[in-house]
Amino acid sequence: MAGTSALSAIGKPRLVLLAVVGLATAGCFEGSRRSHHHGDTGTAGTYGGQGGYSAGGGGSGGQGGATSRCDASATPSFAVRWSLEDSAGQPTTCAAVGGATMDLDVLEVATSAVSHDTFPCEALAGTSAALAPGNYSVALRLRNSAGVVLSEAIAPTTYIVAPACVTDLGLVPFEAVVTAADPYITLSWTIDRVLTGAALSCADAHADKVVLGVGTTNYDWPCALGKGATAPLAPGSYDVSVKLIDATGTALSLTPTMPVAVSAGQLKALGTVIFDVN
Repeated sequence: MAGTSALSAIGKPRLVLLAVVGLATAGCFEGSRRSHHHGDTGTAGTYGGQGGYSAGGGGSGGQGGATSRCDASATPSFAVRWSLEDSAGQPTTCAAVGGATMDLDVLEVATSAVSHDTFPCEALAGTSAALAPGNYSVALRLRNSAGVVLSEAIAPTTYIVAPACVTDLGLVPFEAVVTAADPYITLSWTIDRVLTGAALSCADAHADKVVLGVGTTNYDWPCALGKGATAPLAPGSYDVSVKLIDATGTALSLTPTMPVAVSAGQLKALGTVIFDVN
């Protein structure tokens, strides 16, 4: 599956292509490592955008990357998601880089009040404790089990937390050095319309998750994440398949099963799976 190849559909009017393409970046937190932020694009409505992020990715949200989700029962807070990539831009895992926790540190500009939250790295998402409505500066720091900072991301602007609103900072990819010797498999994905080739967001395609089958083990990621990496694997040959599923678990598009060899000490990059959907 390395290089550029095509995977034919298996008895379905959908086609999945596998091709190695570059991972695009858009906007960024400023930090000691190149921790790029991919803001979400979407439509107006109950989502209000805030400035400071360049748009990119395939989720729902407002202009600028950070969005506010408001309703009477919402607790004023920040929500954030993160992903990990190596120095070549390939997706990786918390275990592979030695990441244990992700810190979310925010400071209210008017009062200098500081709030600190820590989440397990492997959660890949977190929501802060309740915050007073106001304007905040934001920093995220990936740490190992000894508390050493492996990578950090400093927001280039401030963000507003409004009453009865959760401010979603979107997806923040972190670059970190891979320290694990065990191999693992990585992939990324996009979606397009089978008849026209038009690019689709996960919401447009009603897609919920991407599932990678490796032998008898399944790994899944939220569709909007756009990329994923498995846990460390033992060297050997694995039967691998990839599918795009909706919220009910129904496959929207899938690849045939193919053998993939994983060698000791080597990352196996499958490239980008392009899911064609009706």
